[in-house]
Amino acid sequence: MAEKIYRAGIVGCGRIASLFDSDPKRKGAATHAGAYSRHPRVELAAAADLNPQALKAFGERWNVANLYDDPAKMLREQQLDIVSVCTPTVTHRDIAMMALDAGARAIFCEKPIAASLGQADEMVRRCDEAGVLLAVNHLRRWDPLHHRAKDYVAESLGRVQQVVGYYTAGLANTASHLLDLLRFFFGDVEWAQAISVPDEAATDPCIDARLQFRSGTPATILSMDVKSYLIFQVDIFGTSGRLDIIHSGKEARVWRVDESHVFSGYQELFEQPDRLTGGLEGMMYHPVADLVECLDTGRAPISTGRDGLAALELIFAIRRSARNRGERIALPLADRSEPLAK
Repeated sequence: MAEKIYRAGIVGCGRIASLFDSDPKRKGAATHAGAYSRHPRVELAAAADLNPQALKAFGERWNVANLYDDPAKMLREQQLDIVSVCTPTVTHRDIAMMALDAGARAIFCEKPIAASLGQADEMVRRCDEAGVLLAVNHLRRWDPLHHRAKDYVAESLGRVQQVVGYYTAGLANTASHLLDLLRFFFGDVEWAQAISVPDEAATDPCIDARLQFRSGTPATILSMDVKSYLIFQVDIFGTSGRLDIIHSGKEARVWRVDESHVFSGYQELFEQPDRLTGGLEGMMYHPVADLVECLDTGRAPISTGRDGLAALELIFAIRRSARNRGERIALPLADRSEPLAK
């Protein structure tokens, strides 16, 4: 019997949906469209966008004939198995619920998952009730290097003493990936505390913060100015070594403890020649392959709606702490109605 071909549609034809695959420095599938087009068991069947020029360019780039300026009409007419939501965050909940009501079996949503915790709660609840897969694109959760790094931390670093993460380009934009990655490594967070004053004029400010994980692991996230350079880095110090994920997740360096060459009776960290390499290769192909397997087997995606909700809750907790002069904010949050953008 032939394997089922899943029909996919994309709402929003911008950068992560299509345009990043025009960057010659990005290897493999860097977009939703690129990943669907490469997977042998997915047909990229339709796309919708309010911008006619973007829609036309998308159709020509990916050889898609079913193009719509109305996503609701696309969802009604195309009988899609998988729907990617690649629109501004404020629209995520409404489009995801339209896809669910139209019979989609899997929804692949960009981050942040929604514009409020209440909206994200609704998305998770309704997808659970309907048996619809909900995945959120924190893409490092699918990346093989980050899985190897997680295993290395658990097996070779001993007790984790400190974690420091660095990011640029906004708490909700880029730090969403960082916060989710830290949860992937260390589990749920007990409290969050802002340690910097954000730019009040910024729509999505960068905020430095401390996190305390329920496992006992402490972490700090620090922001840099993206106008100076791009950075996404995670430095993990254990009692038995160190692991440092660098170059936005392309590789990781490792250190081991040995006798100090300088001070008698002390030990130091020594970088090892072997590195973990190959991070973010194929990028978007891994989540699409995961969704196909989930549709085949019924298991949950590697990056679930609940994971996306937890990352969003950390964003709100850090913002709330910053407004309250660094107050420690315990999780979960009771207020679910606050909007992400004001």
